[in-house]
Amino acid sequence: MIIAIIAFNMMVQAQEGPEIWMSYDLMPKKGMVKQFEAAAEKKNKKFNNTAETAIFTFKYMDGENQGKYQRVMGYKDWDFFNNQQQGDNAQRKYWAENVDQFVESQTGWKVWSRSLKHSHNWTPTTTFKHMYVLRRFIKPGHEAAVYNFLDRGAKVMKAHNYSGIQGVFQLISGGNTNEYIICNGFDKFGEFGKYPDTEKTEAQLYNEMFGEGSWRKDATAYNQALEMYSRTTERLMLVEALSTQLN
Repeated sequence: MIIAIIAFNMMVQAQEGPEIWMSYDLMPKKGMVKQFEAAAEKKNKKFNNTAETAIFTFKYMDGENQGKYQRVMGYKDWDFFNNQQQGDNAQRKYWAENVDQFVESQTGWKVWSRSLKHSHNWTPTTTFKHMYVLRRFIKPGHEAAVYNFLDRGAKVMKAHNYSGIQGVFQLISGGNTNEYIICNGFDKFGEFGKYPDTEKTEAQLYNEMFGEGSWRKDATAYNQALEMYSRTTERLMLVEALSTQLN
């Protein structure tokens, strides 16, 4: 389940203690998907069967990564990295001996910090079957416009009891730290979240809270702050058999 900030924001999070998430992608060998899933499921049951060791697996359903799996760990802090070495070695050994033979390729881990300020309804008890991942890259020096729009949008969601699920994550290690993702979780297509107490659009609610025309102004500044061609969206599905069951 699935999620920042550049210089100043990262320093503030470091002082407060960031909520850390990790992810990596892998592709099973052709014709060995069932074998891979069976082996990964056994590994999960052996090593990832508590809230502290939980790992979740999603499958890319479209786009250039279609057919790949994403493995995710979340709700960690720096102590997790300081204390994980012994258990991590045992997991790596088991994976190498029992699962890796069915894997064609995999990326390295990416480490993310979830922005609590910009996320909505994303909690340890939150569950969903599907997820849209919106991937964005911020132009250097344009962070303020991006976080202003995300911050105001989150305030609108909170003030008007938006029922949808959103997690916002920024990369802190493993790649371009100007990268961030917005993860929207849901159970049924076409039902991504609603404002239950109003018929007004999100833009209208935004303008009421921050002034007439503010949505268009802030959205324009936000889009101009993003790198060209960086606005990708991918659909992922939770693979329950390869994910820790906590309920």
